[in-house]
Amino acid sequence: MSHSRPRIDTAGRRARLGRRHLLAPACRAGRPEEVADALVALHATDAATVHLAACARLTVPDPAEVERALYDDHTLVRLLSMRRTLFAVGAGLAPVVSSSTGRAIAAKERAGLVGRLATGVGWDERRLAEVEEKTLAALTARGTAAAAELTEDVPALRESVVVSPGKPYEATVAVSSRLLRVLAAEGRVRRGRPRGGWTSSSFRWTPGTAFADLPAPPAAEARAALARRWLAAYGP
Repeated sequence: MSHSRPRIDTAGRRARLGRRHLLAPACRAGRPEEVADALVALHATDAATVHLAACARLTVPDPAEVERALYDDHTLVRLLSMRRTLFAVGAGLAPVVSSSTGRAIAAKERAGLVGRLATGVGWDERRLAEVEEKTLAALTARGTAAAAELTEDVPALRESVVVSPGKPYEATVAVSSRLLRVLAAEGRVRRGRPRGGWTSSSFRWTPGTAFADLPAPPAAEARAALARRWLAAYGP
């Protein structure tokens, strides 16, 4: 006796994804955290995409709800991970994502910063550590601050380095932007509320907890767990 496998056509796949990804009207979510869990991660390089992705799947679309999750409750966490891209994930998944890819990327970001500072402004790792300590102390004292405010407290942050030298997109940037990017990748600072509205990418910064200090599975286990989550959300 032969058994034929069910055949799922394009319309069937779309219907399944519509339910899994909370796009079907009957499947909308009540909170942004539910959206992040359903999609595994929300693209966050552009500040507006987190809000748009979440609101498209909420029963009552409201950017303020996304801001609550990101900046008040910290139940959504931005971190640099797969493909060196910024994502927003549920707080419970953040240590897994960090262990799977984030920590290795943060290490590469730090190594790149050390190299740029050595050739650009003559800093060694000891000098970088001193500036980092002063920056974190200034941020803790202020509670929240824009990069420009931190440069008032730590003048060394005003120095500049050239990134992508010789490339068409070569640029000269302030040390502050690169240093804060590395500290954010490590979880030692976090992006706070933007200086403008929810579409602004000019963030204020707040102190954070290093991802390395959070309990997480070993990297191989974390990658397997993340793959299972992705297949459950996007697989056949």
